[in-house]
Amino acid sequence: MNQEPKKNDNEEINTQEELDELKEVMKKLKELQDDNKQKQKKKPRQPIIAIEFGGVFHKNRYINLLFSALVNFIFAYFVIEIFDFAEYHGKIYVLILLMAIYTIIEEIYRNLLLRHYFDFIIKSFGSVFFFGYVLIFFVLDQYVFIEEFNFFNGTVLAFFVLIFVLTRYFFGTSVRRYFRKKRI
Repeated sequence: MNQEPKKNDNEEINTQEELDELKEVMKKLKELQDDNKQKQKKKPRQPIIAIEFGGVFHKNRYINLLFSALVNFIFAYFVIEIFDFAEYHGKIYVLILLMAIYTIIEEIYRNLLLRHYFDFIIKSFGSVFFFGYVLIFFVLDQYVFIEEFNFFNGTVLAFFVLIFVLTRYFFGTSVRRYFRKKRI
């Protein structure tokens, strides 16, 4: 009989030790959960593909226009030179003037569409911009710069605008992302 009470004492001691161990394990689990919550809050967001209609490089309208003209000239020059889409008789000032006029018309066109026909832009998935840019380059090629600048044919014009717009879009997006990150 003497041994049975000892068993109960040992069982009580064991259960008390187990309870203490369980409490410690529960504290550690709670700490891990808190750490995970903090880590989840600190994780940076994955980049989301966003389409910016009429993306702006700078808040000042004139600086933005100048930067857009510069970007347009650089990308138009490289696309024309790499793919040999057009001829401008070796006069670089013709291409500079063409892209300056194009940039002004493009800004007016883009602002007009964004302010008055935004629902149409959404319904067309932005393709209205592409066709407008093709039309702008066509008019400049055929009616303004008649002798000085010529695309070789209409298909080349469409491919030029496609490559030009896509490269400009990816460059512009990366520049704007950089500016936002640096808060410039």
